[in-house]
Amino acid sequence: MTRFLIQRLILAIVVVFAVASLTFFALNLSGDPISNALSSAGASEEQIAEVRQQLGYDRPILVQYADFIASAATGDFGRSIYYGEEALPLVIDRLPYTILLASVAMLITIVVAFPLGVAAAMFRDRPIDRAIVTFAAFGQSVPIFVVGPILILIFSVHLGILPVSGAEGRGSVILPALTLSLYPLARITRLLRASMLEVANSEYVLTARARGASEIRVVLRYILRNALLPVLTVLGLQLGNLLGGAVIVETVFAWPGIGSFTRDALINSDFPLAQTAVILIAVAVVVVNVLTDLIYSLVDPRIRLS
Repeated sequence: MTRFLIQRLILAIVVVFAVASLTFFALNLSGDPISNALSSAGASEEQIAEVRQQLGYDRPILVQYADFIASAATGDFGRSIYYGEEALPLVIDRLPYTILLASVAMLITIVVAFPLGVAAAMFRDRPIDRAIVTFAAFGQSVPIFVVGPILILIFSVHLGILPVSGAEGRGSVILPALTLSLYPLARITRLLRASMLEVANSEYVLTARARGASEIRVVLRYILRNALLPVLTVLGLQLGNLLGGAVIVETVFAWPGIGSFTRDALINSDFPLAQTAVILIAVAVVVVNVLTDLIYSLVDPRIRLS
């Protein structure tokens, strides 16, 4: 266990370092953030040069990179160009909104996908199975930016039962969470169905049925329990995808989370703010993946973490 955790910790550090490096160069090689941010405000060349010198953007790119990595390692991600404040606290202020959105979306995924997957497997090749498989295929193929407006038209414009956007009032998280959960819900449904059908043909399942075990007991104790192993792995990965997909969903629904904050930072050429948000999301994804591996080992004792 200790060896596994050390290996995962080292890998996590490498991944976060790689993400930080790629993000830094991708942003800073795309143009001068000071010129991009101040030119539209009517600043003169002298003013732009003065601000660039104050913030250290007049130095060579490799010097800026080394300073960024050294500062980030101590928790200092620089100051926001747009807000003029420390970048990390600004991003952390938006973190609870994204966590709430991702958590509700994951809850919807689990609550809906598991019964659908089990039902599709138990009624294989019947109308209910075909309907569930069709729904799952639809959920995996329709983009988020299409699903969001459709849900807004139905539940907000026509029915008027849910807010159109923002995080104010009751039920404001429902539409964004439904939109964000559609793809992972569909994928988990199809994966659970396929996994259960594969396990159903196993020798120990056939033996349990031959001994007269009830169908519910066979499904819950022998089939579903063993079919969950690959599902748990993908479920953990989907939580990471939810954090990434939040950028689009938060934009569509004006949800004040890290995703929409990152988009605004990019529009304003606020590179320190964008870098901080991306790194924070990367850390969250890495932590989720490590926890997924640990849970996987607890569910299946045959797996040795070492």
